[in-house]
Amino acid sequence: MHRVWILAAAAVLASCSPKAKSGAEAKYDGLDGAILAWRQEILKTDKACLAKAEGCQAFEVRCKGEREITATDQAKGVTAKLVVAMSWEGWEAVRSEYRPQSGFSEFTKVDGDWLRAAAGPVNMSTCVSS
Repeated sequence: MHRVWILAAAAVLASCSPKAKSGAEAKYDGLDGAILAWRQEILKTDKACLAKAEGCQAFEVRCKGEREITATDQAKGVTAKLVVAMSWEGWEAVRSEYRPQSGFSEFTKVDGDWLRAAAGPVNMSTCVSS
């Protein structure tokens, strides 16, 4: 009977321990945090967001589009690369109303860390460059 309790306890502990991420989960691990950091940067730097206390609202990631990783990228340690399009509403003081805005960034994962760079506009439905 003692052996049964030990096996049951081991099974419970195994089911509670974090599982290693694999495949796409591991490839994009941490991306959500990088996108949230981008959102915070927009809130702190965009003129429309600074125009009033609640200057920007309704943030939405519209699309994520994977980009090709070249041999040069691989040599630099790049393991993932994609463009992200985000939309939000920014306060326009002249009209005293919220107006649609958007932004585009390329995220590159190098050595487990996400780097962000500005990207040109993309189609919000397909995430393909316009």
